[in-house]
Amino acid sequence: MDKAILICIFLLLLARDFLANRFEINLVKQLSNRKLPQNFVVSPFVVREALVLLYLGKDTRRDYQLARALRITGRQNGKIISYFGQARFKAIKQQFTMANRIYLSPEYNDLEQMKKLSGNLSVDVENMKFSENTKPEDEITKWINKLIEKGGKNLFNKSDLTKNTNMVAVQGVSVSSLWKHRARSIAKMPFSIARPNKKPFVYKVQMMYTVAPLEYFNDEEIRGVMIPFSKTDIGMLVLLPRRNLSTQNVLQNLDKYLQIKLQKAEKTHLLLPIFSVQETLDLNAALIDLGIKKIFTDEDEDRNATVASFKQFSALESKPNRVLMSSDFGGGNDQRVVNVNKPFVFVIKDQSTIYMVGRIEAIR
Repeated sequence: MDKAILICIFLLLLARDFLANRFEINLVKQLSNRKLPQNFVVSPFVVREALVLLYLGKDTRRDYQLARALRITGRQNGKIISYFGQARFKAIKQQFTMANRIYLSPEYNDLEQMKKLSGNLSVDVENMKFSENTKPEDEITKWINKLIEKGGKNLFNKSDLTKNTNMVAVQGVSVSSLWKHRARSIAKMPFSIARPNKKPFVYKVQMMYTVAPLEYFNDEEIRGVMIPFSKTDIGMLVLLPRRNLSTQNVLQNLDKYLQIKLQKAEKTHLLLPIFSVQETLDLNAALIDLGIKKIFTDEDEDRNATVASFKQFSALESKPNRVLMSSDFGGGNDQRVVNVNKPFVFVIKDQSTIYMVGRIEAIR
């Protein structure tokens, strides 16, 4: 086959995978435009999964605002469902704990149609009355706590659910890293936090050290290293900003940095902090700013009431699952060293799916 044709096919495949993640990237961008905690994590994959069910579950005219935002306009239903099934199967194999449920009021027109499709997308659909005499938030919190440890912490504010509520979508994702490469040792190492017009704040945190063949890239703005998980081709891409670039800048330009090609794996000395992060996020404003508006507003314009609520609790624990404890950090000048000793962004992904995105500004 002609070389030029092969290159075109390769670029088309790259574009296909990249477009498949466009919703996830846009959601992260919208969230990063708002005030976020120093350390946070979100799973855009399960948000997209719930929204796809809302789109495909329409028995009558579909919401094409959703289709445009989700980048599924013109795509066949079978292929959409197949993609999510394969991605979720891989995540569960990697020991992700995932919960996804949509609560709908009895007045919701497409309730039965959505229930028929729910199994294909692994999104539960439940009937629930939202009124002044009920406490639906307690029932929802109880459900997620059964599946995700501490998943109901600060899930709802008092004003989140009202008698006008028609839909509540709740997701929970929890991951404990299972690395492909064994940690050689654990030691306390400096971690530096930049401060405007002040010296960096430096303190010691526990880091795991390993030496292994790792894919990487070096860009003038950012440095990246892919740390593979043990059971699938999912891994954690660590993005380390250079110079005055902040983690917020990285999140706001995530598409740019994810397009940088990883170099072939080379022997690399890696120092990665041991950390855990968990966060509850209200996704309503970010989704509305992505153009998804119809599901959040009442059809009666005079009432102007918000009728939907999207909440997510996500947690990531990064720690060594196997430790050799027989090697100290070291390496010659001819070997690569990646020391994650300052705030960074992480993306848990494979070639076609972004499962989780977050940042770590401080190790607690």
